[in-house]
Amino acid sequence: NGGRNYLFRNLGDGTFEECAEAMGVATRRWTLAAAAADLAGTGYPDLFLANDYGISELFANQEGRGFVEVGVETGVGRSPKSGMNAAFGDIFNDGRLAIYKTNISEPGVLVQANDLWVPRGLTASGLPVFENLATTMGVDLGGWSWGAQFGDLNNDGTLDLFLVNGYVSAGERTSYWYDFAQIAVGHNRIIGDARNWPAMRGRSLSGYQHSRVWINDGQGRFVEVAQEVGVTDTFDGRSIVFADLGNRGVLDAIVANQKGPLLIYANRVAPGRHWIAFELEGTTSNRSAIGARVEVHWGGRRQVQEVSGGSGFSGQNQRRLHYGLGDVDHVDRVVIRWPSGRVDTLESPAVDRLHRVREGE
Repeated sequence: NGGRNYLFRNLGDGTFEECAEAMGVATRRWTLAAAAADLAGTGYPDLFLANDYGISELFANQEGRGFVEVGVETGVGRSPKSGMNAAFGDIFNDGRLAIYKTNISEPGVLVQANDLWVPRGLTASGLPVFENLATTMGVDLGGWSWGAQFGDLNNDGTLDLFLVNGYVSAGERTSYWYDFAQIAVGHNRIIGDARNWPAMRGRSLSGYQHSRVWINDGQGRFVEVAQEVGVTDTFDGRSIVFADLGNRGVLDAIVANQKGPLLIYANRVAPGRHWIAFELEGTTSNRSAIGARVEVHWGGRRQVQEVSGGSGFSGQNQRRLHYGLGDVDHVDRVVIRWPSGRVDTLESPAVDRLHRVREGE
């Protein structure tokens, strides 16, 4: 029973035009997060929707003329869950973007598990086919999960994952799930009507949960280290974003909580690891360069990131693109594909610094 989604086209004169129906994206699911990225390598951004109470949706861009829903065809739209987050990341440094969608997991009650959709092949029409590797890679269980973002938190050259969680933290050592379970077992038709649910009465519902900080080990697994690195709060997290707040060449984490304080986790990554960052300005493309794709090559490795106008849940990372380089102190080249279609290449840019790049210059 979600309301219709809307898509507003910027007309370039300070006004917008609503065009969801015309572009084929006027879905009526309960959408909690939307994010765009070029998943098929066409030069046009595709649109992923994380929907609560249903399946996810993936809309393939038809060269700017409209969108076609391909969730079932690509594998991401087959299992209904409680989608709350949409984030992209080149987690294998292979130039392809994976999708991370959060859901709800409560041990012994409801274990939907989060989804990590990794591209594994192509359909006959050239679209990526995704496989859910969340369990295999260790990022499936995050409690009542909300926002999550990819970023290289330790500057080792691989993308890590930070997740916030928790729904209602009220009475300590109380659980609404317990009372709910008493009427739920064997009575699906009864719990289908919310009027039959027990009253909350000040109890917690997936409350006092710990955020997750998963470090990418570069070998196909993520290792959870939140407590070790100082992320110990148990507020009801909603949104997480990254930004280099001190221009130190590291990603700091900013967390917004429901009925709780804003948290800033200052990154104290071990010194000695190199990095490079880019701020882009479009000329022919949009000034913010949203949709630009930047591929960094260094030490026999590569990593792709895109400038995004928003991702995760109710959040937006700093538009600056940050790349950890590990122990390598030299970048071979950087390839920038602008939304206009123009390609600029930077040869051997200096490391450990921010580069401001203007399209075509």
